[in-house]
Amino acid sequence: MNLIRGIIEMTVLATFSVLFAGYALFIYPFEKLNEKMSSEVREKKLKYSALSQ
Repeated sequence: MNLIRGIIEMTVLATFSVLFAGYALFIYPFEKLNEKMSSEVREKKLKYSALSQ
């Protein structure tokens, strides 16, 4: 029973590790690049940075 529980725990941990690594390597960089290229984001940054000063 302990062996089965250990295998299940390691499988869950490995699954979430792979999902996190996949997101960090393949999806997040494209999201950041899209954010930097977006004119809407640039306008909002200028608008709200002017208010804070």
